[in-house]
Amino acid sequence: MAKSGGRMALYEVVNKARFKSAQQKALSAIQPSSVPADQSQAASEKPPVAAEKSAVPVWSIRPKAVRFYADRIELCFSWQVTALGLLALVTIFMVFFRFGQTYSLRKVAVIKASPQAVSVEKVMPPVSPVEVKPAPASSAAKPKMVEPMGDHVIVIASHELSSHLEPVKQYFAGFGIATDIIKRGARWLLVTQERFENPDKAGTDGFEMKKKIMSIGANYKPPSSSGFEPFGPKPFQDAYGLKINPP
Repeated sequence: MAKSGGRMALYEVVNKARFKSAQQKALSAIQPSSVPADQSQAASEKPPVAAEKSAVPVWSIRPKAVRFYADRIELCFSWQVTALGLLALVTIFMVFFRFGQTYSLRKVAVIKASPQAVSVEKVMPPVSPVEVKPAPASSAAKPKMVEPMGDHVIVIASHELSSHLEPVKQYFAGFGIATDIIKRGARWLLVTQERFENPDKAGTDGFEMKKKIMSIGANYKPPSSSGFEPFGPKPFQDAYGLKINPP
């Protein structure tokens, strides 16, 4: 049967109404599951974001102090740790240095205290300056007479008693200067046996002998508890020449 233009058959209208009803039912059945699909799609999209966040380096994590590589080894320390390490090394060095000094001192002390060192000291005693003392004059031995070479003798001391000049005579005899005790007027004089040229004239042998007598006589002290004259705190500094007549 031919279709009339612009008109629709009854069965077509019924079929179209049924198709729309079935389509609406299908859509109503599919729509509740569409929300979870969106949520699952959003959930499926979240891991990449977390992955992107995890890809960012975490700077709060400190690097390891010792890192090993195929061709090298790296050390990574903070400046505080480095300073403490240097301080510890310096302390250890000072401790060992002090220990070495103590050990050396103990070794030297042991060597000095050893019997070998004592024997060496016995074989080679320390040399100390020897005090030169004048030889005691012998009362029996008489000084050797010296032939006169000049016309002057040197007067060393004078006293009213000849006994006070005897210790002085023995004192100078110990230094090789021979003297005599002679009397002039009321006093006794201690004079040299040897004759010299004028002692008051510089450059003569008498002048040099007078200086020697003054130097030796400055240390004179009379015998203790003897009561003899000390001739002052610095005796015999007034020695003088006395001209005598030729024999």
